[in-house]
Amino acid sequence: MVDDTRANISAIHQREVFYVGGRYILDSKGNHTLQGQMYVERLIPEAKGSTMRSVPIIFIHGATRSGTDWLTKPDGQPGWASYFLSRGFECYTVDLPFRGRSPWFPGNGTMTVYPAKFIQTMFTACRDLGTWPQAKLHTQWPGSGRMGDPIFDQFYASGLQILSHVVVQEKASQAACAALLDRIGKPVILVGHSAGGSIPWLTADVRPHLVKTIIAIEPTGPPFHKVGFKSGSAAPYGITNAPITYAPLVANPDKDFVKSVVGAPSPKLIDCTIQAEKPTPRQLANLTDVKVLLVTAPASYHAQYDWGTVLFLRQAGVKDVEHLKLEERGIFGNGHMMHMEKNSDDVAAEIVRWIDGRG
Repeated sequence: MVDDTRANISAIHQREVFYVGGRYILDSKGNHTLQGQMYVERLIPEAKGSTMRSVPIIFIHGATRSGTDWLTKPDGQPGWASYFLSRGFECYTVDLPFRGRSPWFPGNGTMTVYPAKFIQTMFTACRDLGTWPQAKLHTQWPGSGRMGDPIFDQFYASGLQILSHVVVQEKASQAACAALLDRIGKPVILVGHSAGGSIPWLTADVRPHLVKTIIAIEPTGPPFHKVGFKSGSAAPYGITNAPITYAPLVANPDKDFVKSVVGAPSPKLIDCTIQAEKPTPRQLANLTDVKVLLVTAPASYHAQYDWGTVLFLRQAGVKDVEHLKLEERGIFGNGHMMHMEKNSDDVAAEIVRWIDGRG
């Protein structure tokens, strides 16, 4: 059962805006431009004394999205930033490199956009359009979730172009988030959603001493694959497209990983690929001691396979991984955009309870 944990108004806070990361690039005409920098908003709660948390939270958005996802929901209600501020957390929201207020230059590569039909099917009108077994359970999106509905139109209007070259995007995001952690200078909680869910793994890989906890909101998956826009083989490093540190070292993921398919534990789930038990599975050397909470919604397409991501992480040596299935906490009807849906504060409340207990 959930209690009344909603934050109906935006929490009072101070706001700071800055950029981190990037490097100067010399072009063929002898001119320099700064590229790969990342826009950051720092939100500092007015909480005082014992209500102020010591560990900040960094919110990392998904594909075609920006840091605005965490500020205000498409229905105009306060987003997760307001909820976590009201609970005493200092919050950071970012626009990952080449997205939103983080500049893109023509030489960075080509861009892709997601058509409205795909967004409706996968995120907002799943109950009517989704083809996975759990889609019919989707009830928490406000409005019809279709073109012409003002809430859907607001949501789709906020969608952005994304860099087609996912490895370039992940590497730039890793570098920029590492620069943000260096600026903060103390351990943080990283919250990553969807395609942005690979960035906390990569950031913790290069700054393990500055990442206390990762909250993975239906992150990129399942291991070695992608489901969604252009489904198929992906994430050659298991949970990332860009290189991440394993022990023994992975020099060529196509050759170095020995894989095994694990059968789905129930009929409504899908088989997943992990490492074979022999030889000994390679370990995510820098993620061993990072606490991980992976959150899955009952009506999302991720409900079919997030179990495989959890299994992969545990097998790869991440010691403390918990899988939060919302329906097991009495929260029903959510899809992949759970942080924007009608009951988003209930989801946030469960995450805060977990942080207070273990994170």
